[in-house]
Amino acid sequence: MEKIRTGLILESIEAADAAKVSHSTYAQTKKHDACTVTTVKLDDDKDAGDFGREKGTYITVEFERVYRITDKDFESIVTVLADIIRSLMPKEHGRILIAGIGNRQITPDSLGPKCVDRIIVTRGFEKVMPELISNGTYSSVSAICSNVFGVTGIESAELIGGIAKMLDPSLIIVIDALATTSVSRLCRTVQISDTSLTPGGGVDNARKRISPDNLDTPVISIGMPTVIDVSTILSCAGCDKSETEKQLGQYMDSMIAMPSRIDSATDTAARLIAFAVNKALHRDMSTEDILRFLY
Repeated sequence: MEKIRTGLILESIEAADAAKVSHSTYAQTKKHDACTVTTVKLDDDKDAGDFGREKGTYITVEFERVYRITDKDFESIVTVLADIIRSLMPKEHGRILIAGIGNRQITPDSLGPKCVDRIIVTRGFEKVMPELISNGTYSSVSAICSNVFGVTGIESAELIGGIAKMLDPSLIIVIDALATTSVSRLCRTVQISDTSLTPGGGVDNARKRISPDNLDTPVISIGMPTVIDVSTILSCAGCDKSETEKQLGQYMDSMIAMPSRIDSATDTAARLIAFAVNKALHRDMSTEDILRFLY
């Protein structure tokens, strides 16, 4: 099966179907008020190899728009995302480390850092109000932004692994921007999984995996596609491979596109994801409570 640039399991399955690759994996879809949720449980070794994925649970949430989302739809989507995150968390958990991956200076890669800006950090409660942690009102949360290897010379997996050795978290939540092969899913899809995350994997700049095996800690990966291959867009527009190569020339495998309103899209997506994480980790927390903490 031809390799495609995507971080979404649904698109890997669609590519396998298009290439007539037999597999036993199927998706279950459920419609909610403001979004559609599709669950894929990948537990077959052959399917995992064909899709280029790890075995695990992948849950995709798709919504109609992200630029001008209504307050009602925002609350509905956040609630769905929070329930999904909670369902993938270990039943008993201690400290939680949240890592936003990406380069804040490059807008389509800024999703992770923007999410961390909106995370409610509560590890300090362990000393000043330990009863709020012990009774389950709040989780003990730490959060970091991990810039890209090209800026720091440090792999995100190395940074997170080093911090995890000191904090000994029971769960690591990693947030990053993804790539897609579908314009309809661009900045309108959130994927949550209990598998590893490979920074830069969607744009052929794969770094070290942030993996439960490498870190000896459960990992929840969260991402939204913010870029798409230009060659994919041309293909969808009816160009065959030779015409696409003619149009793109030396940039055939290296040109990507993003929406013109990518700043607004990443801002809103960061709020959706971060508010969902906050609600999943801290008991009975409302949007108003989150806003009071943050602002």
